[in-house]
Amino acid sequence: METQLHPEVLATLVQPASNVRDEFSVSSSSHPILQVDPEFQNLIPPLSSEEKLQLEANLQEFGCIDPLVIWLGTGILLDGHNRYEICTRLQIPYKIVEIEITDRAAAVCWIANHQLGRRNITPETASYLRGKRYIHLRGNREDNLKQNLPNGKNFLSVDDDPEQDLSNGKNPIKVDVAKSLAQQYKVSDRTIRNDAQFTEALDTLATAFGEEIKHLLLTRNTRLTKKDILSLAKVVQEEGKQLAQKLLDKKLNKCDIVQQIKSKQPVPNPHFVGELCQIIAKGDPELKKFSGCWCIIVEVNTYSCAVQTYRMDFPAVKLENLEPVYTLNEPTTAKNCDRIRRLTDEIYKDFEPTHAAVMEVLGRLADPGSLTSKQERILAFLENEYNL
Repeated sequence: METQLHPEVLATLVQPASNVRDEFSVSSSSHPILQVDPEFQNLIPPLSSEEKLQLEANLQEFGCIDPLVIWLGTGILLDGHNRYEICTRLQIPYKIVEIEITDRAAAVCWIANHQLGRRNITPETASYLRGKRYIHLRGNREDNLKQNLPNGKNFLSVDDDPEQDLSNGKNPIKVDVAKSLAQQYKVSDRTIRNDAQFTEALDTLATAFGEEIKHLLLTRNTRLTKKDILSLAKVVQEEGKQLAQKLLDKKLNKCDIVQQIKSKQPVPNPHFVGELCQIIAKGDPELKKFSGCWCIIVEVNTYSCAVQTYRMDFPAVKLENLEPVYTLNEPTTAKNCDRIRRLTDEIYKDFEPTHAAVMEVLGRLADPGSLTSKQERILAFLENEYNL
């Protein structure tokens, strides 16, 4: 069977153009000290231990065939970080190509585009890199447009108004960065904008928890979805790192447990009585009408939990159908869940449609412990109507 090498070994570089210096060799005795920029390095998917061993073996046997790419005049490495580390450590000669880059944003765009041209990257990695290019290209366009406007007034985003004509008819600028990238990568412009949100969410998590979590998510070493990642980033921004860490640990633990259950390995149930969860109906038609509803766990079984929703109880909900919800005020949450459930029971005795609709909304709140002032007034009004 043919050994499949990591993309870094398989990479084919564009031949030197007007902005690329001819490549030159560096002997084992004259290695220059190149600069490794953490931001640039973290754009490149890390090697697994097996891939790194394979790359090292290939470099020792065949030498460093592909040149390293350097930002002209800076010594900053743009491509070939793993090869540089191994070649420096083992004194293996390598070649260098220097390319002209205008600024850091342009460097990020070059690296992202270069990585997107390689195979063996996951769809999540492709999404992240497309988002990086969009964010940096959009930033450059906006900065350029601001500079062309008197005093920076009346500025419109290039994506909000791609057909705008600035400078009173002179040098019209018609730019839609998302559409341009969409055409290049054969996706929709909406996908590009969604990629940018995904990229920003991952960068938020990386800042909070370290680059390792970003690479774990991009290499599919977890079962977290894009929706999970966006939600976690929102928790970091709005509720803080500590709460997000608990949620992340719970999600990662849940993914591992689900996999163990599928493998028929005995595992402990991670839930506890009184825990607030959201019902995920995927794979369970009986839960379909209650998908997205909050529930309180009232009994913990080996592979399932008995739960209570705003309207009815379920004696055995599988672990994969329960998503933990972290609330800032557990006593208030428990109290409000009980209030909503008791009120719903009364309303459904005579079934007043308008009141029932209100309870359905309250039954799908993200956190019943954080009612708005209007929600609290509505709940109190209905309790008064039903003498509760």
